[in-house]
Amino acid sequence: CFWFTVEFGLCRQDGQLKAFGAGLLSSFGELQYCLTDKPQLKEFEPEITGQQKYPITEYQPVYFVANSFEDAKEK
Repeated sequence: CFWFTVEFGLCRQDGQLKAFGAGLLSSFGELQYCLTDKPQLKEFEPEITGQQKYPITEYQPVYFVANSFEDAKEK
């Protein structure tokens, strides 16, 4: 889950997607990309998120979105 939270985490706040992952916040290109319709957005569920494969040399094809920052911390 580390990769999709601490590095590439997204959450909803006031109906909008917000990035909180360091990998997103440090990459202007990926930050823009994650908000397009190109990647797949899935609901953050640790059991599923922890099994998701991920590339380390290209933009992520999948991001997991928590209902809130608090929701991500609690799960």
